[in-house]
Amino acid sequence: MKKIVASLLSLSLVLSASVSALAAEPAKSLKAPQKAASANDPYEPNDDPAFAPYINSNTAYTAAINHNRDADFFNFYAKPGNFTLAFSRLSSSKHTFTILVRKQGETKGETIKSEFGIKGNTTLSVNIPEEGNYYIYLFSTDAAFDTTPINPMPYTFKAFFNQ
Repeated sequence: MKKIVASLLSLSLVLSASVSALAAEPAKSLKAPQKAASANDPYEPNDDPAFAPYINSNTAYTAAINHNRDADFFNFYAKPGNFTLAFSRLSSSKHTFTILVRKQGETKGETIKSEFGIKGNTTLSVNIPEEGNYYIYLFSTDAAFDTTPINPMPYTFKAFFNQ
């Protein structure tokens, strides 16, 4: 009986240590099982906040707008304060980028900051009004209305925010 109790205690300690280690691991790339990842965008599919990866502060992420109707979402959790997003294009495409920072909600989400027509590199400064879940929404407005296929438009960004 003592051996069984000792074995069960050992098993529960191992399982709880494993769960704690997994919980501490930052989530970088959560993918929807029904869609395949793009060869040049490891975060696809991220066309909806429900399938978007959570990002960490002060970490660089590289992704791409891969087709005319592509939109990329990146989730993050932040406390009130300043949020800064440093965005860089990695291609010379004629298409512009649009970046929205939104608070997650039951419907579309409340837009906290928006920047339209980005042709080059930019830095957005956003005041996060309250603690909660937010997301970055990146897309190309002019590519969405263009019917000719586009070449992938890679980009990179780094966000700095209060966690």
